Amino acid sequence: MRNKYLANCFTPIAAFILFSSLFLGCSPKVGSLTFERSMIIFNESLIAPDSSAMAMIMPFKSQIDLEMNDILIISEMALAKGQPESLLGNLVADLTLKKGMDYYQAPIDFCLLNNGGLRTALPEGEITRGKVFELMPFENELVVLTLSGQKAEQLFNYVARSEGMPVAGIKMGIQDKKAVNVLINGKPFNPEKEYKVITSDYLANGGDKMAFFKDPLKSEILYVKLRDAIIEFFTEENIAGRNLTSKEDGRIYFYE
Repeated sequence: MRNKYLANCFTPIAAFILFSSLFLGCSPKVGSLTFERSMIIFNESLIAPDSSAMAMIMPFKSQIDLEMNDILIISEMALAKGQPESLLGNLVADLTLKKGMDYYQAPIDFCLLNNGGLRTALPEGEITRGKVFELMPFENELVVLTLSGQKAEQLFNYVARSEGMPVAGIKMGIQDKKAVNVLINGKPFNPEKEYKVITSDYLANGGDKMAFFKDPLKSEILYVKLRDAIIEFFTEENIAGRNLTSKEDGRIYFYE
């Protein structure tokens, strides 16, 4: 037998009684416990707010709302992710590379992120702090990895198989799902050279099947969240009197 219950409150005592009556039934013949599946439906519209709890929460909620509604910058265009490159992917990868070198205080060759980490598009017009949290809700931190040329080549071919990812400092073609004509900061890729790449700690640990990031020659965490780097970049651009903009520049293309 399936039961449906409409609950207006749910105290520990009520929970115990409900559990006892719904899920545990005693068979008088054998003295055993039997289980029945039931469904509890909560109707929030019938639950009166706890005034004391609300009074305690409201000051914090008001402060959070104020911070989340803070306008960081004005965007001249809508920015969405896509492949092989995109306005949003290029923007975030470019600013990650730029801010990463500020934090690292040394050159970094290129940046690789993933489209899955960009959770929403950015609209034309006002970009608030809350919108950046929607874009990047994760607590991912920035990491600089030193890769061998062999590992870097695996990275480029991964990007090719994926038909494009957010990158900066790289220009490459895709042919038969392999990377061709790879340039790093305008110079041909050298498989005998070591390269420094900035990415998120999630990807650095092999997330999104990026096995080439495992066992790097060196791994250096910057202790800066990617989201914070985005907020800082937007704030700096706004202070400098610049609006947010981006472009697709052919950094990843299909080679024919």
